Amino acid sequence: MVPSAAIDDVRLSTGLYDLREASRLIDLPEQTFHRWAKGYEHGAPLLHMLDRDARRESSVPFIALAEAWVLDGLRRAGVRPRKIRPGLDELKREFGAEYVLMAPELATDGIDLLWDFSRTEAGAGMIEAHSGQHVIREIVADYLTYLTLGEDNLPEALRLQVAMPSEVVVSPRHMFGQPVFVTSGARMADLAKMIKAGESSETVAAEHGVTVDDVRTAARVLLGHAA
Repeated sequence: MVPSAAIDDVRLSTGLYDLREASRLIDLPEQTFHRWAKGYEHGAPLLHMLDRDARRESSVPFIALAEAWVLDGLRRAGVRPRKIRPGLDELKREFGAEYVLMAPELATDGIDLLWDFSRTEAGAGMIEAHSGQHVIREIVADYLTYLTLGEDNLPEALRLQVAMPSEVVVSPRHMFGQPVFVTSGARMADLAKMIKAGESSETVAAEHGVTVDDVRTAARVLLGHAA
């Protein structure tokens, strides 16, 4: 959950996405995002989510989206997320940071800590046998390059790998967290809406000052099919 001290920080306290939207933006299976957001049978949630009530369906703040992005990097490097909660708690104690998945130290000494912790009884099975420290470090470091951090080391923006080669970013301080194309400022949702209504890719591109490839990107990411 989001600490009460962060209640006025839009990055931490404002719900921007539902689970389906968030999972699409980082190309993660919705079921996986749900497990990380809600927790496992014997483990607490791995993301800083908001309480969901009848007035707010968008329970995913920007910090949780960014955390899920980095956690996916750890997963792809061979770290088992369902085993990682004690490891994250260890990093939190070491770095003195609430949002340890955002800590700059994660890709350096944080990996060493996770590696060592995985060899303890409490951390057994957290890291797959074929994974090495250098593999984990390289993948996590790459994932962190997609994030723009503020002076407080918390994320301000995330560049969407799923949209590449189009340059698309999401930021809680711009367009209420909706993905926008860097060169034109066009919202991805506006392009997808026109495609869904039956407009041609060429018409949509001309209307919004983007390329046809950008239009196809919007359709692929938000609609799940090519334009």
